[in-house]
Amino acid sequence: MIESSPASLNARKRELRTALRQRRRAIDPGVRDETSRAATWHALAAVPWQSHRKVSLFWPLADEIDTLPLLHVLHWLGAEPLLPRMQGRGRPLVFHRWTPEIELVEGPFQVREPHPGLPVVVPEIVLAPLLAFDARGNRLGYGAGFYDMTFAAIAAAGVAPVRCGYCFASQEVGEVPADATDVPLDLVVTEAGFRRLGGG
Repeated sequence: MIESSPASLNARKRELRTALRQRRRAIDPGVRDETSRAATWHALAAVPWQSHRKVSLFWPLADEIDTLPLLHVLHWLGAEPLLPRMQGRGRPLVFHRWTPEIELVEGPFQVREPHPGLPVVVPEIVLAPLLAFDARGNRLGYGAGFYDMTFAAIAAAGVAPVRCGYCFASQEVGEVPADATDVPLDLVVTEAGFRRLGGG
């Protein structure tokens, strides 16, 4: 990888975010629904939810892959699906158990999240949203660093969660700009299947 200054690295990330946002918005809603259902079954085969039952997903934004089918199937199968909650900029996410009956509240960035009064649960598997990923496991998020901070906080608590990207296959790129603070993914799940990445 070509070494870059922090300013150059950030500029490359901003440029890639813009391009990948446009690419994802261009996915037809019908295709998005179909591919989200396909990704659900690949996720069930890819992640060890039977032995690591605390599985964190995320409530989808309008053009993200739809996580609701996987949330419902994991709950029905007896796993413990979790959703993240933001604690503010510069702080890691925390996670709470999700069931179909739980009422969610609107958090920052119009993201639906659990009520802060619910018990906090440490996930054993984290399916993370992203804008782009590469074959080495580098992940490009939205720029606030929430998941990198969260992975570090979970590791500090003595848990080594499976780090999984959950997205569309079209979000793969040749190279995601990354530095030492970017925590790589172990694997990625898309509608095309799943595979272990360089970070695993």
